[in-house]
Amino acid sequence: MKLLANGRNIELTEPIKDYVTEKVGRLEHHYDFLQEIHVFLGVEKNPRISENQLAEATVVVPRAVLRVEVSSTDLYASIDKLVDKIERVLTRHKTKLLGRAKSAKGESIRKSGAEEEAVAELTAEEMEGVFLTYEDEEETQITSEGYRAN
Repeated sequence: MKLLANGRNIELTEPIKDYVTEKVGRLEHHYDFLQEIHVFLGVEKNPRISENQLAEATVVVPRAVLRVEVSSTDLYASIDKLVDKIERVLTRHKTKLLGRAKSAKGESIRKSGAEEEAVAELTAEEMEGVFLTYEDEEETQITSEGYRAN
């Protein structure tokens, strides 16, 4: 994974760079498909903005470029929030990719398919005696000859 850290309206000191490297480096242990992460740290000069410490990240992964943006009153808190948000976005992206892989195989991610197979395996003799209820509260019994109203 390639990590780049830049500052906007702020000079990045070594402790800040080390903190970013430590926090973002933890993501590499959980997500092996990361290619690049660009982190931009900045300060808004407007005195009316209370949460003026910005942290932005652009994450390059296969099939997507993910962008995350966070602000707070403390730069270190912004970095922590940024890493948490990146982790949520990566989890969502990974889940989406796994869902696409399952749907490409013909499997549904919503149902395992076991219920559909169980219903398809039932024969007419096994279905005999099963009651079906309709909206008008009339019950019909299934027999081997067909439907019979009670």
